[in-house]
Amino acid sequence: MIRPVELSDNLSKTEVAGKINQIQKAHSEMEQRQVAAAIKDKATVDAERTHETEKTDLIIISKDKEKQEEKNKDKKKDDQRKDEESEPGSPPEHLDLKA
Repeated sequence: MIRPVELSDNLSKTEVAGKINQIQKAHSEMEQRQVAAAIKDKATVDAERTHETEKTDLIIISKDKEKQEEKNKDKKKDDQRKDEESEPGSPPEHLDLKA
């Protein structure tokens, strides 16, 4: 059997135990809300931030630059060949001089 002292002690603790139980439930719900809010905030920040170009885009850009550089080198070589083909002692084909 339960002694009267234990019974009164247990009855006085039931209110406190009920409040603690409510706080624990509310705490877990609040924690879930906070996590959901943090995830939502992070998603909005990520959406607003600019994204870096992907590596595939960088590869394409670098290949385009290489092609352009090769074209420039070829043009320079062609210009040098034209200069070498003209005779060094002969005057240029057309000079526009005013005296």
